[in-house]
Amino acid sequence: MSLPQPEPPPEFPSPPYPLLVTHASLESLFNVSYWLWRLNPSSILPVILSSAVDVLKQSIIVVTLIAGLIQLAAAGVLRAIAESIGTGDISRLVSTLSPVMPAIIIAAAISVFVFLTASILAGGFLNSAEYGSYLLLLQKGSVSIGDVFEEMRLKWVKMAWTVLIVETIKILPVLIVLASILADALRLLSASPDPSTVLGRVFLWLSLAILASVSTLVLAVLTVYAYPAAADGAYGFSAVRRSIGTCLRLPANTVAYCILRVLSVVPMSIAAFLAGLLGVQLSSIATVILSFLVTPVFHIFKTMLFLKGKPEPFVTPLPVGPPVSKDVFPHVLNAGFKRVKKGLSELVDFLAEPKNMVFHLSSAIVFSLGVILGKQLSSSGIKSIIYALGYVPGKVSTIFEAAYGLPFLALDISFHNWQVSLATALSGIIFVAPVLATLVFNGFILGVVEDIVQNLAMFLAAILPHGVIELPAFLIAGSAGLSLGVEFLKALKRGSVSSDPGLHNALRRTVYIVFGLIPVFIIAGVIETFVTPFLMRLYGWR
Repeated sequence: MSLPQPEPPPEFPSPPYPLLVTHASLESLFNVSYWLWRLNPSSILPVILSSAVDVLKQSIIVVTLIAGLIQLAAAGVLRAIAESIGTGDISRLVSTLSPVMPAIIIAAAISVFVFLTASILAGGFLNSAEYGSYLLLLQKGSVSIGDVFEEMRLKWVKMAWTVLIVETIKILPVLIVLASILADALRLLSASPDPSTVLGRVFLWLSLAILASVSTLVLAVLTVYAYPAAADGAYGFSAVRRSIGTCLRLPANTVAYCILRVLSVVPMSIAAFLAGLLGVQLSSIATVILSFLVTPVFHIFKTMLFLKGKPEPFVTPLPVGPPVSKDVFPHVLNAGFKRVKKGLSELVDFLAEPKNMVFHLSSAIVFSLGVILGKQLSSSGIKSIIYALGYVPGKVSTIFEAAYGLPFLALDISFHNWQVSLATALSGIIFVAPVLATLVFNGFILGVVEDIVQNLAMFLAAILPHGVIELPAFLIAGSAGLSLGVEFLKALKRGSVSSDPGLHNALRRTVYIVFGLIPVFIIAGVIETFVTPFLMRLYGWR
């Protein structure tokens, strides 16, 4: 008698498996969000590009500031301000500033307008790149650099309009209350009120401020899905309406997402703040974790919730893998080491290629011009103002005093400088200008510091030990940014940004080059923390 044959195993689709988003649990959606991020390195590109946009916005402020200081120095106003502060003559300070105040106000207004315009336009590009590529990622399970650029090209104008509408709606209660408080305060001052009336108005203003803050928080929750909705084809007020509709259909999921999002940021921020009070610096490390891991995963998660709230069912690929808690730390370490290793190779090749010499020289020259400008403006009055405000040269910062916090400080300094270099390099894709502004500004600061210290031996003791490694690394990042900018301009001229392999390869290479600089910045950070303060004290610092 033959034994019964076992039934054949059921046939499963090959991974990634399909997942019906409509009926999926929050845990499943979050796990899928993590694994889609984990298996698609290009998904962090929009977040990385956001750092380049931050450099653009900072550049607007930097250019305005330096141009204003040049004008004030040429008119002799900086020295007059320093003398007024030094003598404590407030009336002289007012009379010194009065003639130039209209020009300062106009320059500040123009700078604010340009800053806000750039923020809105950049928001259009970034949100199109991010949520547009996340929708593609959820539809087909993968996304490429070309997909990210294509989403920007197709949707940035309408997305910028959505950014303007959404951000205006969120901030409108605060603006209305601030305007009301200011108008009420002016009326109150003109009427010479008694103290009890003033106290009552202050309580009223505080109540209005709390009400405005709560209203802004509510509006931020109601518009949380506006950018995924815009990426899905609903722009402006239509995106807001779809976001509100999703919130009403998924109230519990929306509240849960908001709570999880806050819990992903606030405890880490509080821990970094409390550690800082104890002399342990963690803020830059926390920023790296939030930027590269937390933000993209949660934004993919939010996009999935938006799809869950749509009337029609949506199926997304379900990558199969270990739970997030068991995978994330080994993956981050392993992927980090691999990228640093490849980055070192790309860094060596970048430095060895003769055609890149022009970028290296340009980066060094622009930085040197910043140093010269900083020293000149410092001697024209900035140094005198800093001295008048009570600064005493020759004192070592107190952050180096807590011995138990020095290892953390070394890492914090290292990753801060690395983040600056990453943002500087990637900002080359924004028509090169932010790279130049950042190089000038960092050189400018160095020139001011050199002029303030005045003693060359003391200045070199404070800068040279770690600067001999850190400054070349920063200049290399600037050089990589200039190279990336040139490739972007070439691709733009060819009209093929979203499909140009030369630009895409240049972007990948730039990211890897900056990853290759991580060990360099860590070495510089260790020297700056453990060696530089010791040498500074040997050469007269206190």
